[in-house]
Amino acid sequence: MTYYILLEGDSKNAIWDENILGEESFETFYTGAGFKALNTIVMSESHLVETIKIVDEKNQSYSVEEFVKLISKWKIKS
Repeated sequence: MTYYILLEGDSKNAIWDENILGEESFETFYTGAGFKALNTIVMSESHLVETIKIVDEKNQSYSVEEFVKLISKWKIKS
């Protein structure tokens, strides 16, 4: 399953390599370019966290908190 980060103003059609948070396969999460952006926002631009949408390839939406809980169950590979 592939997960994407959408910032305020992005449409669900704006799925680029830079928006890919990563892909889960066999309980391992392989990070993408969007994962680095998410970390930067959470660590230094926390006021933007509320504007982030996370969606998966099936178009299900997640809050940042829901996404973090989800990936915390998996091994993370960069």
